[in-house]
Amino acid sequence: MERSYFFLLVLTLALSFSSAYSRDFISCVESKSTNASSISQLIYTPGNASFLPIWQFAVQNTRFLKPSTPRPSIIVTPTDESLVQTSILCAKKHGYEIRIRSGGHDFEGLSYTADVPFVMIDLNNMRSIDIDVAKRTAWVGTGAVLGELYYSIAQKSNNTLYFPGGTWPTVGISGLIGGGGTGNLLRKYATAGDNVLDARIIDVNGRILNRKSMGEDLFWAIRGGVASSFGVVVAWKLQLVSVPEKVTVFIVNRTLEQGATELFYKYQSLATFEDRNLYIRSQAASEFIGNTTQKTMRIIFQGIYQGTTNELLPVLDKVFPELGVTREICQEMTSVQSTLVFFGRPSTTPLEILTNRSAIPKSNSKTKSNFVRTPIPISGLEKIWSKFFENDLSGGLLIIPSGGRMDDYAETATPYPHRAGTLYLLATSVSFVGQANDTTPVSLRRLAWLQSLEELLTPYVSQNPRESYVNNNDLDIGVGAANYKEASVWGERYWKRENFKRLIRIKAKVDPKNFFKFPQSIPVFKRRGLAQ
Repeated sequence: MERSYFFLLVLTLALSFSSAYSRDFISCVESKSTNASSISQLIYTPGNASFLPIWQFAVQNTRFLKPSTPRPSIIVTPTDESLVQTSILCAKKHGYEIRIRSGGHDFEGLSYTADVPFVMIDLNNMRSIDIDVAKRTAWVGTGAVLGELYYSIAQKSNNTLYFPGGTWPTVGISGLIGGGGTGNLLRKYATAGDNVLDARIIDVNGRILNRKSMGEDLFWAIRGGVASSFGVVVAWKLQLVSVPEKVTVFIVNRTLEQGATELFYKYQSLATFEDRNLYIRSQAASEFIGNTTQKTMRIIFQGIYQGTTNELLPVLDKVFPELGVTREICQEMTSVQSTLVFFGRPSTTPLEILTNRSAIPKSNSKTKSNFVRTPIPISGLEKIWSKFFENDLSGGLLIIPSGGRMDDYAETATPYPHRAGTLYLLATSVSFVGQANDTTPVSLRRLAWLQSLEELLTPYVSQNPRESYVNNNDLDIGVGAANYKEASVWGERYWKRENFKRLIRIKAKVDPKNFFKFPQSIPVFKRRGLAQ
């Protein structure tokens, strides 16, 4: 009885202190605003009925929708830059960390969860899109998602312009660019970060900076070095790219019994093909053969060509005839319709779905990533398939090809270093569908399997460093940041040594007290010179 009373007393005191701190933060924000009443409608605490729905709305990986996931002390939903400025200043004053959420696709949930008291700045309301067709540019609010951007570009340009971003409509533009950003136009126009002309960022002191006032170092850093390590980007100026009015899309399915292993082996060298208009990604997973207990692998090749079917077929006949693409399986469509197809919808789906965030499914998974620079031999592929046969059909593999325009950039052009010589990005994952959470015995077995697959891949992926994609962030790699040796374990995998050291130097200049910090953010070291 006494123990229960003591627990309730401690809990009550903790909640009281938390509430008091929240009130202090809100009072601070209101004191810096010219319209305190309107500001109060944009700030939410756990006692507000809208707090949980707002937090949950953009939790795009549902494995974090569990009671044990730490939630914000306060959610701020700014509609303009001034509230972002005051939120940063008041969070600093009252001892809160900041988390910045755009689309909410952070693979480890770092944009909306933390183990310390924090204010989440949810940028959902700041999603304006201003397109200048004549200049082929767009200013995009950092709360916009790709589906909204693609829809707007297609409508304004009559399907003649696009942006080289990813394929999932609810991915936030800021998170994508902040990690580099890959997509179907990678071989033609390189990464999303390579196609940014300017940005507006609010720094640790609340200053609003553009490319000229922030300087080229910081502008370099935010286009692949995780922008939220340096401040809050509130808008991006994008270079739009030319696309034909019609592109050609095809999908080929093959199982092992239909020669999928040999096809995949040949497919790995797509990055060396000269025609930059051709892009073929692939997905692989195990499945049962008919009604038997025997398993096979099914590999799906999803291709897009920046041109017509008549232009595509001779190219494939030259570089990949084994794939067996025929005119009958080719579909000509607009670029924005191809985005529908690549996230699993028919090309005839009304385009408005791209602007409906609630209509786009969420994931429930754990992902790891590697880069491959030498084709995996058939013997290695067979080992990988055998590992998949040990899985309960919850595992998957995704290949994002590189090459083409990517080979024109130096590794140091932006923080994204996976350039010349990279054949493809290899992402592996497990789903937790059917499980109450990611800690059930079945879920833990799936995670153990994913780690064993990661170990199996070691001889076949890049080495020194073993490269990973920061937009597929993985805390299993490590989170230590007390010194360069600790941080290099994960930092050099994402950015390689030269880029990582430059990011650390820039961070020390623009945020020397490391206010914008989270697991695997760019670190600040106490001893000077450790990043030299």
